[in-house]
Amino acid sequence: MDNFEEYLRQGEPNKAEKAKDWKTAIGLQKVDGLIPSDYLIETARQNI
Repeated sequence: MDNFEEYLRQGEPNKAEKAKDWKTAIGLQKVDGLIPSDYLIETARQNI
């Protein structure tokens, strides 16, 4: 699939990019009135 070739070439994002992505995802939950669980926060930390 040609759509994924760019991702494969770029490799893994750095920690700052991952942290920004997780912060955005958690912020979107808050916009919907949801509270991120401790499990989600821990998963994000492990991912970063």
